[in-house]
Amino acid sequence: MNKILVLGAGLVAGPLVRYLLDHGFEITVASRTAAKAQKLVDGYSKGRALEFNVDDKDELRRLVSQTDVAVSLLPAARHIDVARMCLDLDKHMVTTSYVSPAMRALDEQAKKKQLLLLNEMGVDPGMDHMSAMSVIHHEEQLGGKLIGFSSWCGGLPAPEANDNPFGYKFSWSPKGVLIAARNAALYERAGRVIEIDADQLFANPAIVEIPGLGAFEGYPNRDSVAYKEIYGFHASVKDMFRGTLRYPGHCKLYTGLIGLGLLEDGPKHDFRNQTYLGLMEELFGRPIHQALPAKLGLEPQDSPLEALSYIGMLDDRPIKIPSGSLMDLLAVLMSETLTYKPGERDMLIMRHDISFSYEQGNRKECVTAIMLDYGIPDGDSSMARTVSLPAAIGVRMLMDGRLKERGVHVPVIPAIYTPILKELQELGISFRETRQLL
Repeated sequence: MNKILVLGAGLVAGPLVRYLLDHGFEITVASRTAAKAQKLVDGYSKGRALEFNVDDKDELRRLVSQTDVAVSLLPAARHIDVARMCLDLDKHMVTTSYVSPAMRALDEQAKKKQLLLLNEMGVDPGMDHMSAMSVIHHEEQLGGKLIGFSSWCGGLPAPEANDNPFGYKFSWSPKGVLIAARNAALYERAGRVIEIDADQLFANPAIVEIPGLGAFEGYPNRDSVAYKEIYGFHASVKDMFRGTLRYPGHCKLYTGLIGLGLLEDGPKHDFRNQTYLGLMEELFGRPIHQALPAKLGLEPQDSPLEALSYIGMLDDRPIKIPSGSLMDLLAVLMSETLTYKPGERDMLIMRHDISFSYEQGNRKECVTAIMLDYGIPDGDSSMARTVSLPAAIGVRMLMDGRLKERGVHVPVIPAIYTPILKELQELGISFRETRQLL
């Protein structure tokens, strides 16, 4: 196998495409914007770029039929279409996104066809699974029994680049970030399953210390409890939590945005002949600097006024897009203003706290594993590297015949994660482990 189709040429695609081209594979990058795809393959004789409309099923079939492995970097909702096309045409597929129930339902069909649908091959999800399971399996070999699991991950501006009221800059899809902020969450503490509604996701942030960097806010990430089965945890594990890290102040800000309805992805509005300020006054009243805080029952300094003003949401100028949801409008403005300046770095933080009991010595210990990675000034972001390199290594292993697994998989077994973690370490992406008695 030598031909790889990469669907999507967004912010995280570059390291994956270059890695695979550097290893001699033939790569076709298909993107809505052909210029973005072309930029990824410039200078490579085995790379080609194509314009691709994701709604064109005939073109998708043609592209998949000409490849050995399809890598979907499209929006998450599109992966299932690619997966079904791959199954129909007897092709493997790799994605960096979460496994959906619809994707999971393809497991038996993929096994019967001797195909691999390898999902969650990014950083979160992806490297979080790999690094955590590496610790767990190692401690189990030493006689440890897993009793508690907590994992945090955050993609943020490096401290010197943290210069806006959002405490955030975009290193991946702006709307994807906002959609993720509307997920409900589920986790387990002391044997009790706790459900968090989407509207309350940011209401009670935890404080998480990262050595050398200080305190961050954390909030729960989707359904943590489901990972007890995915990870193969036994019933005695009473603590199961996966969360997202942000700079202090983030959770209060997003609670305010949710309260204002600005993170709603429907209904669609007609923005023609409207200004940003006019829309906000129409929604909340005037003068906006009094009406908006009053809507939330907050003092002006505790409301999202400063953040909304920073991105231009309170400007008296015409709205750029003709129509869309309030989330669409926010995503466009944030993508224009919350950007990395030349030479600035992003930062990827991951922290696991995994607890074990040991019969020998009748003791309990917590293993803490921390990864801290920075982007390359004027080069690849840390987000791009940590999302796409695990997938790229997985694709290479599949192409080389080193991955024998078939069906729908995530990287929680040693045959997948061990060689990937080893190569990531060689590429400068690794974890530092410490342990302490409980």
